[in-house]
Amino acid sequence: MIGAPFEFWDAVAGASYYAGLGGGELIWLVISIVLCVLAILVGHSHENKINSK
Repeated sequence: MIGAPFEFWDAVAGASYYAGLGGGELIWLVISIVLCVLAILVGHSHENKINSK
Protein backbone atom coordinates (compact mmCIF):
# COMPACT_ATOMS: atom_id res chain seq x y z
CA MET A 1 0.00 0.00 0.00
CA ILE A 2 1.35 3.36 -0.93
CA GLY A 3 2.33 5.48 2.05
CA ALA A 4 1.22 2.93 4.66
CA PRO A 5 3.65 2.09 7.48
CA PHE A 6 3.05 -1.64 6.99
CA GLU A 7 3.53 -3.98 4.05
CA PHE A 8 1.04 -6.79 4.71
CA TRP A 9 -2.47 -6.96 6.15
CA ASP A 10 -1.33 -9.56 8.71
CA ALA A 11 0.70 -6.83 10.39
CA VAL A 12 -2.55 -4.93 11.09
CA ALA A 13 -5.18 -7.58 11.86
CA GLY A 14 -3.23 -10.75 12.45
CA ALA A 15 -4.05 -14.17 11.03
CA SER A 16 -6.75 -14.86 13.63
CA TYR A 17 -8.96 -12.20 12.00
CA TYR A 18 -9.88 -14.49 9.13
CA ALA A 19 -12.83 -16.89 9.38
CA GLY A 20 -12.04 -20.43 10.34
CA LEU A 21 -8.96 -19.75 12.44
CA GLY A 22 -10.61 -19.94 15.84
CA GLY A 23 -11.97 -16.42 16.07
CA GLY A 24 -15.65 -17.36 15.89
CA GLU A 25 -16.23 -15.67 12.54
CA LEU A 26 -16.83 -19.03 10.86
CA ILE A 27 -20.06 -19.45 12.82
CA TRP A 28 -21.39 -16.10 11.58
CA LEU A 29 -20.26 -16.86 8.05
CA VAL A 30 -22.20 -20.15 8.04
CA ILE A 31 -25.28 -18.46 9.55
CA SER A 32 -25.21 -15.73 6.90
CA ILE A 33 -24.82 -18.27 4.08
CA VAL A 34 -27.75 -20.31 5.41
CA LEU A 35 -29.92 -17.18 5.69
CA CYS A 36 -29.06 -16.12 2.13
CA VAL A 37 -29.89 -19.56 0.73
CA LEU A 38 -33.13 -19.61 2.73
CA ALA A 39 -34.10 -16.18 1.38
CA ILE A 40 -33.44 -17.36 -2.19
CA LEU A 41 -35.56 -20.49 -1.70
CA VAL A 42 -38.44 -18.58 -0.09
CA GLY A 43 -38.33 -15.99 -2.86
CA HIS A 44 -38.31 -18.68 -5.53
CA SER A 45 -41.28 -20.40 -3.91
CA HIS A 46 -43.16 -17.10 -3.72
CA GLU A 47 -42.50 -16.36 -7.39
CA ASN A 48 -43.74 -19.84 -8.37
CA LYS A 49 -46.99 -19.24 -6.45
CA ILE A 50 -47.56 -15.91 -8.19
CA ASN A 51 -46.79 -17.25 -11.66
CA SER A 52 -49.00 -20.33 -11.29
CA LYS A 53 -52.18 -18.29 -10.77
